[in-house]
This record gives sequence, structure tokens and C-alpha cells, in this order.
Amino acid sequence: MNGGRLRRMTPLLLVLLAGLLIWYVNDSLKTRERVLRAARNACSDLHVQFLDQSVVQSRLGWGRDGTGRVRLRREYRFDFSLDGSDRHAGQITCLGQRVVALVLHHPEGRVVIE
Repeated sequence: MNGGRLRRMTPLLLVLLAGLLIWYVNDSLKTRERVLRAARNACSDLHVQFLDQSVVQSRLGWGRDGTGRVRLRREYRFDFSLDGSDRHAGQITCLGQRVVALVLHHPEGRVVIE
């Protein structure tokens, strides 16, 4: 009897998993666009070059926002240059789709934008 019930539930579970996957991919793409914009703006404001015009997700987990709600926590890496001949690391942290911290590892000291 349990085998019949499981067979009837399998299509529903597959649809739910597909919906979850579609949501995750869509949410990730929107978040990445916000991160790209934040990295470009920070580099422009600090008069440094945003290298490769790209960011790379480096970490994924859970975190709590200011209201205590659990959100996906994503960390991204990017590179910037002071004069085009050097390369330095930057990092952006997001909770949900919101950028909550941006760090540039500048040779003269870390620059933190929150």
C-alpha cells in the first residue's frame, strides 16, 4: 500500500523540486546583478579599476537579517586594480538579495562599506 502512495506523490515532489530549483536560479541571477552593480559603483567611487567585469560566488549558507529572519547568505569575490598593473581582492556579502557588506583589500588598508 505504501508503494502506491509513494508513486502518486513522486510527480508532486518532482514538481516542487523543479519549482524550488527555478526559484533558486532566478534569485541567484537577481542577486548577482545587484552584486555586480555594487562592485562597479564601489570601484568607481574609489577611483580604482573593476577588473574582468565579473564576480564569483565563493560561499553559500544561511544568515539572519536585521529583523532576525533567516535568509540565504552569499559571498562573492572580485578583483580590482589601482593602476592596471596590480590586482587586489574585493568581497561582497549578501543576505537574500540585499548587499550588506563590501570589503576592498586595498594595499593601504581594508576599505569596508556597510
